[in-house]
Amino acid sequence: MTYRTILLGLMALLVGVYIQLFGFNPPIRQSVPDNPGIEGFFWPEQKSLFDFEMIGTDNRTFGLKDLGAAWHFVFFGYTHCPDICPITMHTLRLARDEMSHSREVDMNRVNFLFVSVDGERDTPEHLDRYIRFFGDNFTALTGNKAQVDSLTTQIGVPYSIDEHEPGASDYLVAHSGAIFLISPEGKLASIFRPPHAPQDITERFRLILDFHASQA
Repeated sequence: MTYRTILLGLMALLVGVYIQLFGFNPPIRQSVPDNPGIEGFFWPEQKSLFDFEMIGTDNRTFGLKDLGAAWHFVFFGYTHCPDICPITMHTLRLARDEMSHSREVDMNRVNFLFVSVDGERDTPEHLDRYIRFFGDNFTALTGNKAQVDSLTTQIGVPYSIDEHEPGASDYLVAHSGAIFLISPEGKLASIFRPPHAPQDITERFRLILDFHASQA
């Protein structure tokens, strides 16, 4: 057999395989919409979270499945924080109030999750008293270092606890001031970098909801 005959045979084989797979119509490529231009919105690449293990205010294990099919605004901090945490949590509460008056936002599918990186002081009982102050749609998690890192590592949240004697209560914790948005599919959808404003958080979330609905 000549080289030309072999080449023609291979071409015929490829054509036959193509027709078997796609018929006489070319394959349709799935087009991915362009990034909608929402600040801090991750698209088209959104990181899927894997399971983590922390402790809720009810002393029960809390993992990825417990997020359910809801949107979660997640902030990492600690209850003894003198500045960033109370300001950010107050801002989130104001954003929650704005969202609750919007017909575009279903508050049954929106939660605000405070994750303490200071499990030594922030026991479930202490966190329960703390988070109740913020009212509806707010939840809190805590845990030991390994449990905290099971979530912070995959999201990419830095924090550092000052050296201190066991049982001390006056140490500081350096942590991120960013707010992270997790989608109902368990993906890291967006990051809200400081400084924060309730109106900005609400408006950007509305835009994300509209875009998310258009992709359903």
